[in-house]
Amino acid sequence: MNRKQLKEILNELKTELKIQEPIKIELKPMKTKAASISLNKNKIRINKNLLPNLDPECIRYLILHELIHHKLKSTYHNQEFQKQLTQKINEEKAKQLERKILTTLLQINH
Repeated sequence: MNRKQLKEILNELKTELKIQEPIKIELKPMKTKAASISLNKNKIRINKNLLPNLDPECIRYLILHELIHHKLKSTYHNQEFQKQLTQKINEEKAKQLERKILTTLLQINH
């Protein structure tokens, strides 16, 4: 998936979540994370080593996950985070995608 496609997913999800602020995506090698967000810099970091090994559905989930953190201005996976997430994707599907992402992360690091 190229940067243009990532930007399209980002903009689509920002619209869905009613997020107005500009948010950048940075591709960066990471050992232990699939993605993260800097709430101060409005920047989502995606593991560039993981990206080629994920299907579009997993990538969309990663961006959604980080945007919900942005929307809530919190990096916690608390009840409000779970509520927002399950409004966009059912809980079982989210767990399935998370397993897929984590399994892939483990595979590329070993």
